[in-house]
Order: sequence, then C-alpha cells, then structure tokens
Amino acid sequence: MSWPESFFFPNTVSVRDYTGGGGMGGTYGAPRTLAAEVIDVQELIRNTAGEEVVSSTRVTVPITANVVLGSLVTVWAGIPGAEREAEVLRVGRDENPPPLPSHLILWLK
Repeated sequence: MSWPESFFFPNTVSVRDYTGGGGMGGTYGAPRTLAAEVIDVQELIRNTAGEEVVSSTRVTVPITANVVLGSLVTVWAGIPGAEREAEVLRVGRDENPPPLPSHLILWLK
C-alpha cells in the first residue's frame, strides 16, 4: 500500500539553509519550500554542545530535504499570529523501509 506525501507531510515550511559563518556571522541561502508536518510543542532537548535547551516546534520533512543545523525555518506562513521563523537547534534522522517514508526531524528554537 502507498500513501500520498500529503498524508505524512500535510503542511509546508520555508527553509533558508545555513551556509556558514564568517567574521560577520552566518549566512543563509535563498528560501525553499518543503512539504512538512509541523507540531507546536515545547520540548527540552540537548543541542550539539550538550546543553539543555527548549524547542518550541518540531518539524518533520522528507529525508531528501537535507536541512542542516542553524538553518532558518518559517512555519505557518500566511497565518496571522502564528507565522514565525526559527533556527534549527537539532536534526534527527528516522530511516524506514517502504512504504513508510524516511524523514528528518527538526527541533526549532
């Protein structure tokens, strides 16, 4: 059995990939739109430095999206009072055999 992508990824997000830092701070690529599942939930997570930080949103995207730490993700675009852009604090991978999709889990600031 096969499910449409919209079953697992009913929302869309805009991602500006973190492309590196320099003396003037980090830079970001052009926005790209991805199918996603967005869940607003506060979770205590560990960042790459091992510090406990609070994530306010969890976003799931197809594994082929290749979103990196530090990227900026806009969720709930066009929804007054809900639209916001946040930094990716942590990235997790969940690889599954077909028919389930493999995906990345992004925890946002």
